[in-house]
Amino acid sequence: MKTSRCYSEAWVEKLYRGFKRNLSAPFRFVCFVDRERKFKEPIEQMPLERRPIGYGSCVEPFKLNEPMIFVGLDTVVVGNIDKLANWCLEGKGKKLALPKHPFEEFSINGVVLVAAGQRHIFDGWRGENDMDWMRSFPHDRIDEIFPYKVLSYRGHMKGRGQMKEARIVYFHGREKPHELPHEAFVKEHWR
Repeated sequence: MKTSRCYSEAWVEKLYRGFKRNLSAPFRFVCFVDRERKFKEPIEQMPLERRPIGYGSCVEPFKLNEPMIFVGLDTVVVGNIDKLANWCLEGKGKKLALPKHPFEEFSINGVVLVAAGQRHIFDGWRGENDMDWMRSFPHDRIDEIFPYKVLSYRGHMKGRGQMKEARIVYFHGREKPHELPHEAFVKEHWR
């Protein structure tokens, strides 16, 4: 089974509630969708334009041209993210901030902090791999700006338990939140 087939409206709503619990300021929550969905929470839907739909579709949110915390559905918000949101709102350096891959020296897009004015990332995209495309732009490392706040489950937490300073946990690879009901942070924050 492909990992992406496990995502449902319930995943989106859990992510929304994670933001709602952990962000003090009012926010707009936009989910880019392949077709119209029925949500119980106040989630704005925006149809994906470019075909074929795939991981490259991760570039589409940049067309909003707004400050944002961009995350995948396989993300768990575990603590207050006001400082991360403020970084996006203040537009520090007009760059992106990407996490460093936990096992390699390059950046990945598990979580992306985006200042306003980044539409050129969408406009110039011609179907390149989304991670390669994002890291081709000047960017900072989330890990350096906000040490221990944005963590990979597999790279930072697996077998170690929740790290107390974490604010966002992203998943890459095989294990996803629904496969980890025994993890305390999943029980507490993925609801």
